[in-house]
Amino acid sequence: MPTIVVLGAAATTLAISALAQPTSDHLACYLVKDPVRKGSSTLTVTNAGITQSCTVGSRAQLGCLETQASDVVPTPPGGPASGNAGDFLCYRLVCPKPFPPATEMTDSFSGTRVIKFKAGQFLCAPATRGAQTIGSTTTTTLTPTACEFDTDTRRCQGTCGNGGHCSAVTGSGSCECRTTACGDADAPECNGFCDPDQACTFDLTGCSCLNIP
Repeated sequence: MPTIVVLGAAATTLAISALAQPTSDHLACYLVKDPVRKGSSTLTVTNAGITQSCTVGSRAQLGCLETQASDVVPTPPGGPASGNAGDFLCYRLVCPKPFPPATEMTDSFSGTRVIKFKAGQFLCAPATRGAQTIGSTTTTTLTPTACEFDTDTRRCQGTCGNGGHCSAVTGSGSCECRTTACGDADAPECNGFCDPDQACTFDLTGCSCLNIP
């Protein structure tokens, strides 16, 4: 909740009103219907010291709007946030292990506690409301290098073009560039990508990533 500063009697009503304006420092998220054609993309997600090769859907699932939260009853134990949160569109996200480690976090509703992270659910991107033009971005393309198996580290290494991932080929001791996540690969071929030290393998129920022995 915002802190309201009480001024001296000489302050005008207009000044008090301006200082008392609440801050949109929360997000309210709503299910949305997105007309974009169904599809998926692969990307690398890095946070909390963890890097994952993930798959993200092309249709937004949630729309999160910056929101003013006030008059919470009973009064929550956490302190106030600060600054406007901004608007976001959130997309379905699928990531393999490892997930970010448990960490102590604090918010205005439940104070400080240890949060444990489980499976990825959504990737949220900043968005604008209304007929606004999103500025141009510059994309840096990595020059592909040989995708091969390193016998010392027992990992696949190399850079693939077109958003591909250098991943192990089950049972062959080789690596190849793949653009489909293991969980979305066709069975029983399971030609999908995993982490560099894993291989995409068929296990009777579908394709899953297993550590390279």
